[in-house]
Amino acid sequence: MKTFSIMLTALFLAFPAWAEAGDQDDIKAAIDKFWADAAAKTPDPSGDNPAGVWQAGSNGSLWNFLSPAERAAQTTSSPYTNNFQPKHITVRIMGSDQDVAHAVYYLVGTISRDGETVITNYRTRVSQVYEKIDGKWLLSGAHYSALHGGSGVPQDAFSSQNKR
Repeated sequence: MKTFSIMLTALFLAFPAWAEAGDQDDIKAAIDKFWADAAAKTPDPSGDNPAGVWQAGSNGSLWNFLSPAERAAQTTSSPYTNNFQPKHITVRIMGSDQDVAHAVYYLVGTISRDGETVITNYRTRVSQVYEKIDGKWLLSGAHYSALHGGSGVPQDAFSSQNKR
């Protein structure tokens, strides 16, 4: 078993892209899961850095520092349901310990309220920073900016977020 571990380590050192590809896939899966959970209004705060997340929303809000519970409450307490699909996800792993990642992608979809679609053409750019903490990629920062021609989010979408 020790020989196998040494050989595996040597392979990862010789071909680090294999390891990076796995990390990129993990982050892409976390992004897909986050938006599926948001559409179901069942956010999982375990994907956020426990120290908090810096976030700027596509409704034009300023930067806010939110705890994982506060970020989850944005979804559960909102009268809106975000039915978004992430598209063209690109992840770059960086840092001297390969423990920081930058993800960029587009979100497209609809926003509904009380079962009725109120935004039919939601489109925004997303830029996120992830940190690898205890072997898991956790969100530490997110910036959302509306795309030209997209509908963006209703101005009151994050009204509880802007009370600080």
